[in-house]
This record gives sequence, C-alpha cells and structure tokens, in this order.
Amino acid sequence: MFNSTILQKTIISAVLAFAFAGPGFASSEASKALEEAHRAYYQGESERALLIYEQLAAAGNAEAAERAGFILLRGSGAGVRAGKADLARATTLLAQAAGAGRLGAVFLLGLLDSAD
Repeated sequence: MFNSTILQKTIISAVLAFAFAGPGFASSEASKALEEAHRAYYQGESERALLIYEQLAAAGNAEAAERAGFILLRGSGAGVRAGKADLARATTLLAQAAGAGRLGAVFLLGLLDSAD
C-alpha cells in the first residue's frame, strides 16, 4: 500500500541530506557568520546554527533562509520541540528563499503545498 506521508518524509530527508552535503559547499564570498552557522550545523549544534541562519535571513540572506527552513522542517533547532517541525516558521523562511531563486526552497514549498 502506498503511504504518501512516508514518501514525503523520505523526499524531505533526501533534500536535507543534499542541502547539507558537506563542508565544501561554502563559496569563498560567504560571510563569516554564514560559515559559522554551517560549522555549527555540522558539529551537531543545530540550535546555534538556526539562530545564526535566522539572523542572516532577517538581513536578507536567501541561503540562510533556505537552510533555516530546512532545519525547522526537520524539527530541530532553537524554539522547536524535539522532533516536531515548525511549519509556519519554515514556510515563511522557505518562501523568502524561493523568492530569491533558491531552488531547494521552491522544491520543499511544492512538497508542503502538495501535502495539504
């Protein structure tokens, strides 16, 4: 029997794994704060990473908005109950990132829209 919830979670997990694929993704022009957030994420400090990403997103950084949205969809980070996604915050950040052309954010928003 086909279970769309399991499929959606699998797809989201795959996108998250791709988005956070490794330390070599940061471009040379990335800000020190963005690099710090990436390091925090890879060191298992998702709450700290989320805080930095959200601050950068508030300043207009689309990559940070996309990554914060991913963390919130996964259900980890500051102000998020363990294992519980914050769809409202995630959607807002992903919409910001999608508006700036971040394709991962566009993809995830499409998945969220189709889940309704």
